[in-house]
Amino acid sequence: MGDQELLLLLEQNPEEGIHRLMDLYGGAILTICRNFLYDCPEHDIEETVADTYIHFWKNRRRFVPDERHSVKSYLYAIARNAARDKRRKLKRQDFFSLDEVDLELPSGQNVEEDYEKKKTEEILHTCLQSMREPDRSVFLYRYFYGFRVKQIADILELTPKKIENILYRGKEKLRTALLKGGISGEDEIG
Repeated sequence: MGDQELLLLLEQNPEEGIHRLMDLYGGAILTICRNFLYDCPEHDIEETVADTYIHFWKNRRRFVPDERHSVKSYLYAIARNAARDKRRKLKRQDFFSLDEVDLELPSGQNVEEDYEKKKTEEILHTCLQSMREPDRSVFLYRYFYGFRVKQIADILELTPKKIENILYRGKEKLRTALLKGGISGEDEIG
């Protein structure tokens, strides 16, 4: 189904159109939101996914697909922006006191391992967010969706060699960031 047909379906039968959007792009939108909100409760992630569809619905008549802008790219951009907005909103919320926090870990759980895992996840997500396009998309397609190099090359209209080079450079920078224990502003990847 092409973008024009999808937009027409949304106008003629909104319920079916939204279901079609969710079928086509729901998994990727959920992944985008999870990647930005990796340390947030599931309900915040689900709310951000819903906000993505609501924003698309409210602005559907302003969107005009062309050879550079598809419904897919528009939805993905909305999801990224909604997730960033949610993260900012959550950071601004009042901090709670230590009395409200349950400091006990389940039996057998190692505090150091848990900290290292969280720190590694934080570095990975920071690195991913610091990547420029198309590098970020290449990494998402390869390591989050499991696409092969040839598939990514076809989707992004790049050569397989270019995709391999992006992956190699990105992995080297990521390895360095993990060894240093973080990424600074001047370490922008891509």
